[in-house]
Amino acid sequence: MAVDLLAVLFDIDGTLVETLDLILEAMNGALAELGEGPLRADELRPLIGMPVARQMKILRDLEGPVADVITDRYYARFTALVENGVRLYPGVRETFPSLAGRRIGTMTTRRRANAVRMLEVGGIAPYFRAIVGGDEVSHPKPAPDLPRHAARAIGVRPPSCVIVGDAPVDIEAGRAAGSWTVAVGYGYGDPSALREAEPDRFIDRFKELPQVLARFDVLGPKA
Repeated sequence: MAVDLLAVLFDIDGTLVETLDLILEAMNGALAELGEGPLRADELRPLIGMPVARQMKILRDLEGPVADVITDRYYARFTALVENGVRLYPGVRETFPSLAGRRIGTMTTRRRANAVRMLEVGGIAPYFRAIVGGDEVSHPKPAPDLPRHAARAIGVRPPSCVIVGDAPVDIEAGRAAGSWTVAVGYGYGDPSALREAEPDRFIDRFKELPQVLARFDVLGPKA
């Protein structure tokens, strides 16, 4: 008997695109403009997926207008770096054609325009029914606002979606929205923290995703 295919909402950084080097370069350039010293990769890596302003509060105790300036300058630098190319994780480009029958969207913290361009440069934008960004909702992950907004954008309810991300905040946001969740273990999130977030499934390679989605299809929308 045929089953309805569930929709998929993807985080981008650390899930589809390997961007740590670009993020670090753009962030440190923005900090340098304001006379701040550089961040280390190991400081920034666990916080990818959070808004820049939140990262600045945690890492440098910077907030308010100065954090807003850093955010704007970071995005300007990152956007320029993206034009030189982005690196998809192994298996992403090869696996996406098998997902073409599904409604696909994003649930990234990134500003929408930035997310669109990343996926265009990466060559996978045509697979997405809607690309939404963190600048379109009031509350960032782990609040459920982003997956709920993304679900509306692709024309489904959150229980009919599978959230795929590499950070605990992705899993927490998906669960809060009432969606199925899949954690990817190859990204920026700490694997033990990811498992503590209790995703419905955990994968180590992107090419495992179609088989996992097929199991969710049989189960249907999350109760």
